[in-house]
Amino acid sequence: MAGGTIRCLLLVLAISLLATDVLGRQEVEEKRHDTKHRHAYAAMMYMGTPRDYEFYVALRVMMRSLVKFQIQADRVVIASSDVPAQWVQAMEKEDGLKVVTVQNLRNPYEFQGGFNPRFKLTMNKLYAWNLLDYDRVVMLDSDNLFLQNTDELFQCGQFCAVFINPCIFHTGLFVLQPSKDVFDNMLHELDIGRSNPDGADQGFLVSYFPDLLDRPMFHPPANGTKVNGTYRLPLGYQMDASYYYLKLRWNVPCGPNSVVTFPSAPWFKPWYWWSWPVLPLGLSWHEQRRHNLGYASELPLVLIEAALYISIIIVTKLVKPTCSKLCYNRRPEKCSAFMQGMVKVLVLWSMLATYTVPFFLIPRTVHPLMGWPLYLLGTLSLAIVVASFFVLPSLAVLTTWIGLAGSLFVMAYPWYSNGIVRALMVFGYAFCTAPFAWASLVKIMDSLQTHLEREPFFPRLGEVTQGTEFSKLY
Repeated sequence: MAGGTIRCLLLVLAISLLATDVLGRQEVEEKRHDTKHRHAYAAMMYMGTPRDYEFYVALRVMMRSLVKFQIQADRVVIASSDVPAQWVQAMEKEDGLKVVTVQNLRNPYEFQGGFNPRFKLTMNKLYAWNLLDYDRVVMLDSDNLFLQNTDELFQCGQFCAVFINPCIFHTGLFVLQPSKDVFDNMLHELDIGRSNPDGADQGFLVSYFPDLLDRPMFHPPANGTKVNGTYRLPLGYQMDASYYYLKLRWNVPCGPNSVVTFPSAPWFKPWYWWSWPVLPLGLSWHEQRRHNLGYASELPLVLIEAALYISIIIVTKLVKPTCSKLCYNRRPEKCSAFMQGMVKVLVLWSMLATYTVPFFLIPRTVHPLMGWPLYLLGTLSLAIVVASFFVLPSLAVLTTWIGLAGSLFVMAYPWYSNGIVRALMVFGYAFCTAPFAWASLVKIMDSLQTHLEREPFFPRLGEVTQGTEFSKLY
């Protein structure tokens, strides 16, 4: 009995020690967690543009890329309430992001002259000042490409931004100290219609912090302490991609070369498959996506399209469809100039469709090394159909295709000394291939005209063809 009592006491003691150890570990972990997450990298996401999915993918790639740099901060997404639930779930569970759901802020500038509708909901960026759980927040646009850890930005003051334009700072990346008073004041300024030249977040913030150009440059203190006030950030924290294209390398002397931004037209953002080799840095973005997010969502559609194009080529070669009896087997007097013109226009539109239809069918955010081969395969299959259907010379029809494939190799050549040499080589290639393209078009038109004007080989039923005996004898 006494032995059983002792064993029970020992068991209770062991459980108590284990519980104490677990609670102690949990308390240490909570303290470590609190210390680690005093800062945040944040980005916003809203719906209502034709490119919602592309920006969703871009945001996930950017946020995932931060993990490999071992940042000591939360990753936060300020998402409007209409963002699809499955997207929110993917960002939270698959990417480990903290999603803060907000209501869209009304943009009072949407009716002013020159307003771009795609900026209507960019005022949601002001919610960054309402992230009161953090001491500092680095607010980001989705088109940033990180090259290294930038946690030193959390040492900056109440507001810090980069001047890409000599007189106007860029809001693709800026540092802020969350403040309820500042947030409420900004909402008040929105209500009274504060001056905003572009109607977007950048114009509003430039107006709200008008003296930033006169502020000192930020240099992070070596002891890790935070500074107070507003500061200009070195250009290395927002390197415009256009700086790279001149020398095909980074050479920004002020500040660490940490973050690349792509403040270009929407159709030239790096996540589109056609961004490379047209823009050399497009491949860098896609390689980052390949390593941290992958292309599983687009791959099935790519495989289906590839199988479809291969099937078109095989069927065309086997069946050899032609419209010769429909368009060409008519007597010249029966084939009016109007009909000839219509056939020529039809051929030209068919050739144009050959190079445009596959472009719009490819998923926009696939890797360029998947997108371009698929595009070339699609254009090849449709070019073969056009050549067969209209009985056109195959080489003339494929000349444009060959020239396009060659231009990709010229642009993708990786050993140009600088961007000027690259541009001259592309221009020289275009200059040399233009005569071949023109000659192929002339040959196609000549072939069409010959088909349209030739004597019919198959006379219409009931018609008497003169010279039949001579033809037979011949």
